[in-house]
Amino acid sequence: MTRVLVARRLLHPLALAAAILLLPLAAAAQEPEAPTEGFVQRVASDATGQEITAQSNLWVLEVDLKPLRMIWVDVTDPETGQKKRELVWYLVYKAVNRPLARRQDTSDSAPANEEDVPPGKPLFVPDLTLVTDDNDSQQVYPDVVLPEAQAAINRRERRRFLNSVEAIGEIPDPVPADARPTPEQVIYGVATWKDVDPETDYFTVYMSGFSNGIRVMNGPDGKPLVLRKTIMQDFWRPGDRFDQTEDEVRFQGEPRWDYRPDAPGATVLVPNEATPPAAAPAGQENAAPPAQNDGAAPAPAAGQ
Repeated sequence: MTRVLVARRLLHPLALAAAILLLPLAAAAQEPEAPTEGFVQRVASDATGQEITAQSNLWVLEVDLKPLRMIWVDVTDPETGQKKRELVWYLVYKAVNRPLARRQDTSDSAPANEEDVPPGKPLFVPDLTLVTDDNDSQQVYPDVVLPEAQAAINRRERRRFLNSVEAIGEIPDPVPADARPTPEQVIYGVATWKDVDPETDYFTVYMSGFSNGIRVMNGPDGKPLVLRKTIMQDFWRPGDRFDQTEDEVRFQGEPRWDYRPDAPGATVLVPNEATPPAAAPAGQENAAPPAQNDGAAPAPAAGQ
């Protein structure tokens, strides 16, 4: 009986000590995820093996999007200097540089012709274009810098978002996929559009500059056509000219990466798995090799 009591007295302090040691682990397991800050749609940093092989310096940013929103702002007309109450459509994003999975070269031989190391870090140059698509008719709206709208948006969103000119700069260093980026490793940006057709029901936002992926194919005129890796996000809303509200705007499907021509409103798409030809035209030696023209239709002119 005495041995049982001694054993119990010894086990009680040991159990208590073990419980104290396990408390931090339990708390860590129950720790909530980082707040989303309202970002609800993620575009993964994604590239196929063929893309990585074709373009050794390829980088692709991970991008989070908030829903597209609207805001009424008094905008100054640059020609007259008069202020006018206007409805501005805007889309905010945050971008993080995530490393792509690359195969390790285990061969003993070094490449015969190594590429020259590009000077400095790659540049981030965002270009966001909104294209409406109703009844087979397209209207193209480039991102415009509106300082007054940007200030109102930053107050509303409670964060400083950079316009597409301010955001130009070197891309941040890569952040491992399982690591949380520091504030210096995140790019917060906003695109703004004005005079968007109030009756549009379907539209797409094209986001280029979030990757340096590039291909070149033969255009309909036989001349080289540059294609850039671009994010495409579709939206839909019930058009109402007299009562435009952001609550009606919906994401339509998931965002996707595709290769698109530089021309605004162009609709030529090249699948990620297209087989690139062997050579690029002059001036594109450091870019990805051209892709085959797999019967893709020519890009319509803006507004068609």
